[in-house]
Amino acid sequence: MDRNVLGKRIALVLSGGGARGVAHAGVLKVLENNGIKPAFIIGTSVGSIVGAAYSAGISPDEMIEIFEKEEKKFFKLSYYRYFSQKAMTRTLRSIFKKYLPSNEVENTKIPFYINATDVKRCERIIFSSGDLTELVLASSAIPFLFEPISYEDCILVDGGVIDNFCVDIARIINKNDFNDELKIVISDVSAATDVTSQINTSYFLLNLSKEFVDTVKLVGKEIYPVRDKRDVLSIINNLLYMLDRRGGLAPELSGDEIIITPILEKMGVFEFKKTMWAFNKGVETANIVLQ
Repeated sequence: MDRNVLGKRIALVLSGGGARGVAHAGVLKVLENNGIKPAFIIGTSVGSIVGAAYSAGISPDEMIEIFEKEEKKFFKLSYYRYFSQKAMTRTLRSIFKKYLPSNEVENTKIPFYINATDVKRCERIIFSSGDLTELVLASSAIPFLFEPISYEDCILVDGGVIDNFCVDIARIINKNDFNDELKIVISDVSAATDVTSQINTSYFLLNLSKEFVDTVKLVGKEIYPVRDKRDVLSIINNLLYMLDRRGGLAPELSGDEIIITPILEKMGVFEFKKTMWAFNKGVETANIVLQ
């Protein structure tokens, strides 16, 4: 790491990665301890959950306390995923509504950007204003596990369908609002930036793309119209359309970014029992990078 970043403001990108996202909180704790403060945060999927909490003023330690209080609800997600998208969505929404102190993205203490995927237009949408609970829920709505979220004129699902990082958006904001003065720091709990990791071959959305596109050759060739979230076949088609056209999981990097990638290969997307292990991995990795 460029040690000039110590005590400075940064642009922070938080990737998706399911339960492994707890490691983001560990990374944030180390950044705090070194006086490094995000000037803005971009979050995708679980990165949007951690980013929303931190932007709203919830500390990394408080995030762990919340998990411990709501441990049963998080464990229920592992159970519900086998049979009820509605129960998954309802459980996550109840947690967000209970703990997010502000429900408007534009009112967070740190400027916050949420990455979600619109299955109607088959495009990435970055939100900097609007209903914080619903948009974080949308960014985290892994296809076929959570319900799509109807929001304004969009049908939204997990931002990682198209882009699990949005580093390009961080560069644009850094240039337009900060004259390129900020260092971009990426916290990657998906391990997409680690070429030695085995997580790349087991990441949910990548598997979804390979298995579905190879099996259903005639689907996903063009965008189908989606009227609402009940148009399941059209949504599936459009997801396949996007997954078939997306690039690799890793973002395009300039070489000037600071990347923190906790090694979390022993933890699954819904293994919430390893929360403290993941948090400590985030702390450990960030401390190594800062040495």
